[in-house]
Amino acid sequence: MIFEIRKEGKTIGVSQLEFGDPPMGIVHGDLIPTQFYFPNADTTGCKLFISETDEEKICGFIAIEDLSQELDEPAITVTISVSAVEDYEKFFKQHLDKYEKQFT
Repeated sequence: MIFEIRKEGKTIGVSQLEFGDPPMGIVHGDLIPTQFYFPNADTTGCKLFISETDEEKICGFIAIEDLSQELDEPAITVTISVSAVEDYEKFFKQHLDKYEKQFT
């Protein structure tokens, strides 16, 4: 599933949010920037959307870390706190399954 990070109605990047920490309600992954992305921009007001449905998901926070300049190659990640347990279970079930497998 592809997720969009938007600020002021413009998509600044997309991510598959391929990693998660279910007990903390966190998801994160590589961010593919769009033409509206600016390194070290303020992420206040950023919102998470599901690309396929254009549905907004409520988040506690969205943080973007861009180490591209230091590493001299593209290296942008996004970390998101998913506010609703139901949303985490619905959209990030693969992270829950992987976490629970550790204990079986």
